[in-house]
Amino acid sequence: MLLLQLNLEHMIKKYACIGLLTLLTMPLLLAQQSAAFTNDLAKYNKALSLYNSKQYLAAQTLFNEIKQEADDPTIKGDCAYYIANAAVRLNQSGADAAMQKFVEEYPTSTKRNSAYKDVADYYYENGKYSVAKRWYEQVDLSRLNWSELERYNFNMGYIHLKTNRPQEAKVYFSRVRNSEKYGAQAKYYEGFMAYENDDYEEASQLFEEIEAEEGTREDLSYFKADLNFKQGNFEEAIQLAKEQLPTANRLEQSELNKIIGESYFNLGQFDEALPYLKEYRGKRGRWSNTDYYQLGYAYYKQGDYDSAIGEF
Repeated sequence: MLLLQLNLEHMIKKYACIGLLTLLTMPLLLAQQSAAFTNDLAKYNKALSLYNSKQYLAAQTLFNEIKQEADDPTIKGDCAYYIANAAVRLNQSGADAAMQKFVEEYPTSTKRNSAYKDVADYYYENGKYSVAKRWYEQVDLSRLNWSELERYNFNMGYIHLKTNRPQEAKVYFSRVRNSEKYGAQAKYYEGFMAYENDDYEEASQLFEEIEAEEGTREDLSYFKADLNFKQGNFEEAIQLAKEQLPTANRLEQSELNKIIGESYFNLGQFDEALPYLKEYRGKRGRWSNTDYYQLGYAYYKQGDYDSAIGEF
């Protein structure tokens, strides 16, 4: 009985010592963990600051260090995201593969959708539209906020426009027609496509809508002049083209002179047509038979038969 009591007292003393030791060392362990966490957080924030200030190589190096040292899978995933994103921006070999690897290795990462969108945005802004399209198509649209969705639709519309898919472009542009930020530009591109497709009525309507919302736009003046000419509104075409002529570049000046000259020609006002027809430089520097005929006929109506014969 005495032996049992002695053993019990020994065990109590032993566990009391262990408990006391734990209590004494716990603050030290917690302090060490807190210091390590604070140090890791400071290092991560420094890497993020470098990334946000576009110092991609330095950021990438630091994120690599953090990723190797970290135990937390969330931190590792975030580091992998920024490492791959930096690779894209630095145009490093295998950048696309690095981003795809991040997506595959960290399927639950909150940055997964951002990875697709951010890389797509980067390629879009650098004019690599086919590559951008491939990344945009992987974006989960349900996870985009309203402004991100508007940007997505506009960018996809422009990508299809630049890659000669006008019907697909029109679908995306139509989704942002009423957007405060993208609406006018979307209508402009829709109008341009309608103009290129000889759908003058739709093009005119869209251009009128733009100017009703924003006021007169100089970049529409040539199209409006040409649309009026093609629709037979010659006097309106002359007025619009003359307004644009002083500020137009050399190529536009040539086309505007043709619109004015041919409009006067169609109105039978050959003396007014003559100086404008003479200023036309042709399509890619070459005149058509119709161009020579109109100028020759204008000379003929003025009684300048020698010049007329030269043109005919």
